[in-house]
Amino acid sequence: MSFRFSPRPNRAAEIGWRPWGEKAFQEAQVADKPVLLAISAVWCHWCHVMDETSYSDPEVIRLINERYVPIRVDNDERPDVNRRYNMGGWPTTAFLTPDGEIVHGGTYVPPDAMRSYLGSVADLWSSQRSELAHRVAELREKEHEARAPKSGDLSFQIVDQVGSLVRGQYDPQFGGFGREPKFPQPKLLRFLLDEHRRFGYPEIATMLHRTLGAMASGGMYDHVEGGFFRYSTTRQWEIPHYEKMLEDNAELLAVYAEAHRSFPSAGYDRVVRDVIRWMDTVLWRDDAKAFAGSQDADEHYYTLDASGRAGHDAPFVDRTIYTGWNALAASAYLAAAAALGDEHLEERAHEAIVTIAHMSRPDGGLAHSDGGQSTADLLVDLAALSGAMLDVYETGRHPHALEGARLAAVSLRDGLVDPTTGSFLDAPARSGEPGRLARAERPIEENALAAEALLRLAALSGADEWRELALRALRGFVGEYRQWGQFAASYANAVARALAEPVVVSVVGPADDALAETLWQRARATTDPARSLHRLVPSRDDETLGRLGFPAERTAAYVCIGTVCSAPIADEASLERALGEASRRHTHPD
Repeated sequence: MSFRFSPRPNRAAEIGWRPWGEKAFQEAQVADKPVLLAISAVWCHWCHVMDETSYSDPEVIRLINERYVPIRVDNDERPDVNRRYNMGGWPTTAFLTPDGEIVHGGTYVPPDAMRSYLGSVADLWSSQRSELAHRVAELREKEHEARAPKSGDLSFQIVDQVGSLVRGQYDPQFGGFGREPKFPQPKLLRFLLDEHRRFGYPEIATMLHRTLGAMASGGMYDHVEGGFFRYSTTRQWEIPHYEKMLEDNAELLAVYAEAHRSFPSAGYDRVVRDVIRWMDTVLWRDDAKAFAGSQDADEHYYTLDASGRAGHDAPFVDRTIYTGWNALAASAYLAAAAALGDEHLEERAHEAIVTIAHMSRPDGGLAHSDGGQSTADLLVDLAALSGAMLDVYETGRHPHALEGARLAAVSLRDGLVDPTTGSFLDAPARSGEPGRLARAERPIEENALAAEALLRLAALSGADEWRELALRALRGFVGEYRQWGQFAASYANAVARALAEPVVVSVVGPADDALAETLWQRARATTDPARSLHRLVPSRDDETLGRLGFPAERTAAYVCIGTVCSAPIADEASLERALGEASRRHTHPD
């Protein structure tokens, strides 16, 4: 097993790190030693500092090797471990019992404090084990009570309450939400954008423009090479943390692309093109036809101008291919293609989807990455892949992508449903998993991503089981979404989609038919947050045409709201009127 350490000189490899797994915890139990869990990330500046300082300290190395079973986990490779053990950021430094319960922990720990903690926790385990076990058991029971599921009925009150929370945390002076540090929060921004598309509230447009403009013009954006840094350490978006992540940039690219579609004169297309420039230049792997995971932080490099950077080695790029992040990137490139009218972006998105769709493990599961610690069939990966497959399908060029979305949904249904709540677990239940990995986790943002994909799949396939699966997942959070705060924004957006009547626009006609192409471009231009699209070509799509009952010989568009479809529409102006009428179904319940 190879571990990744700081690229600068350090002695962290002298620690006898073990990979996460049952074997390491069995060793701790047999040796009667506590576990030191280090969660790091290849892009993480303070993880590198910890390698260079605390984990390079001779006494720290000695204490760990003699008195602990040390386990090192890559956050990106094992998000399931990180979710259960993260102590507030990266690096995470967690002291565990031999059966994986948390005794103590924090983030970066300097050498002096690390020496102290290592001695005191090991002494505590040796001399006060029964008291420690009692305290751990009490904490576990309190956590269990706080995490008890609270299901309920969906209503627009959920959307309104999350919207009120977001408005209350908006920073009208500098844009964004909260004070410092400021994160870009693309899921929250997408919720606001869709709220504006539903109801046209002018104050939401103001919040969006202020925030999107401030992020792209401030220090959180790399004005030389393009791309967004991970977050700003200041309220004014001036001083960033310099990591650049595929996940963040993919989600922000999608937000700016969709914002350009809603506000075409605001100039967001420039940001879209510039983020793509960085992703294509730095992250795209032509050998694998997929995107690399991240680019390292380098405070000196990113303060240089273009000529200064030309004479300096670029920060390290983690070439690992992550399934879910690539699915998000593919969706973002498709959104950008629709916003800019650039077919090359569609082709790149399709290449990435083909790559990750074939990232199967020997057991048939969808691999989280092509890395060494990879797990499989994670909720985040299956949900993002299903949504990206639907995005590919809605380009009208790849009808088989609908089946790809269905297969991902089958994996969600068969492997991740929590029988108690109906919502989705973050990872399959696996026998023999040590520590807190045996504990069920139901992340609200990933459940929202899955529910959105399932609602879309139901509208396009006509199979109600996918809608019912989405509704059960969303109902599982009705009693607890408030405690998630801003992180409930994507949940509220999924609830809003579930409560709206779906609009499905179908365009029927030969692939090379000029009228069909005109109607199709108009259909794709709609920004309705609950719309889905079929491009149906006779002979290629006869099965779907038969299911929907549309005649293959007539070139026309059909706008269906729920189960009610329009008469055949054969001109662009009439289609535009029909889509406008459909958008008026978004009336806010008083």
